[in-house]
Amino acid sequence: MIRPLLAALLAAALVPGLGCLAYNDPCQPLVANPDAVIGILGENVYLDRPFARHDNNALGQMAADAYQHAEDDSGDLAGRAELGIINGGSIRAEGLCINRTVLPSGPLTDGVFHEVLLFENRLVTVNLTEQQLVDMMEHSVGSLFPEGQPIGTPFGGFLHVSESTTVRVDCGRPRGQRVLAMQVGNRAVQLPPRANVFYRVAMADFLLQGGDGYGPIFAGAGQDPARNPVQSRKLGGVDSNIASAYMKSVYSSDARPLREASRIVFENCARPSRPTR
Repeated sequence: MIRPLLAALLAAALVPGLGCLAYNDPCQPLVANPDAVIGILGENVYLDRPFARHDNNALGQMAADAYQHAEDDSGDLAGRAELGIINGGSIRAEGLCINRTVLPSGPLTDGVFHEVLLFENRLVTVNLTEQQLVDMMEHSVGSLFPEGQPIGTPFGGFLHVSESTTVRVDCGRPRGQRVLAMQVGNRAVQLPPRANVFYRVAMADFLLQGGDGYGPIFAGAGQDPARNPVQSRKLGGVDSNIASAYMKSVYSSDARPLREASRIVFENCARPSRPTR
């Protein structure tokens, strides 16, 4: 979902004679208190597409953690997610005011955060079969470039996963056969997948409704009462607001800054080159 302010700016830019006016308007903040510090980055977080869509990314991992834990205080133990996911295309270098290739280590403000996680979607938690889980991850990594190839246009549907989940992928293998192993909490995902085994997964409704090509995989799970789809009521159910609040609650101290983890383990995959300074 596009934020109302962003939609208004885009609409104004398309009105004849108003394009220049729209582009010359001062940038307006997307949140009430844009200068409020919501967390501490323990290292630079790179936002260019190869880093957001072709590698582990600290901000994507934090958002996935926020989604996994969004229902922890709901009182419904069976409704809590085991896994949170966010597509790399949700992490934007192209802000409303300026483009950012990197978020420097140190304090991160809410205004900048909401320009990076620019879109507003509703967070939904749903039961997926083990087959859907494996197919989801195969789709996520199917467009990764093999080692030795330049990272051309990385796929926005590449998924970042929440804590306690790890995935090993081999980009030297054909599409649909790249996931070597996956662990969700204390459960090892079986390959080939087992029938009648389910995992509770939290994600933006953009993905659940078929965005980034996930429609055939999720196959209406969000509308199936048997899959117990639950839209979060926390902070209006808006994924970016939930992620912002989570960062403030977990990473607001220099003693525990946000750092990237190796949740996706890449074998024979191209990797983006990180600046040395």
